[in-house]
Amino acid sequence: MQSPRKARIGIPLMVAGVASAFVWWYSAGYVFLAWYWSYQISALVFAALAVAPSIVLTVVGFASYSAGRRAFWRPYSRRKGLLAYLGLVFMFVGGFFLAYIWTFSVYAANKPQPPYAKPLTYYLSNNSPYFMLFALWLITGLLVFADALEAYWRREK
Repeated sequence: MQSPRKARIGIPLMVAGVASAFVWWYSAGYVFLAWYWSYQISALVFAALAVAPSIVLTVVGFASYSAGRRAFWRPYSRRKGLLAYLGLVFMFVGGFFLAYIWTFSVYAANKPQPPYAKPLTYYLSNNSPYFMLFALWLITGLLVFADALEAYWRREK
């Protein structure tokens, strides 16, 4: 039997995962950036360190939400329309940053100058942790939004 409490714990964890990314990038991220600029770590390690806390919080929140989402959205529960907007925000933020990283990678791969003369796969592989994080945000938002719409349609019938 599913517990709605799992979903109630998972949603704040997912929000904390999104918020922690920006807090982490603008606090401890500068230490990792200094290590990267001084050639102590590679670009892939820098990207992995930059997104690790956010990925962990978002995955734990997503797993917790998925475990209790059916009981959480039962037909006789209170209205949870605000969560539909939260899902839209997750989808927008994840999709925006996915497009941003993709565009940056394509732009850097097509520059003819010597420091950037590397194939697209090089930039995509170095940015793969960011792709994973932003795709996770997009999928999380899609699931929350779809569940909110399903609960709304079920309530209206």
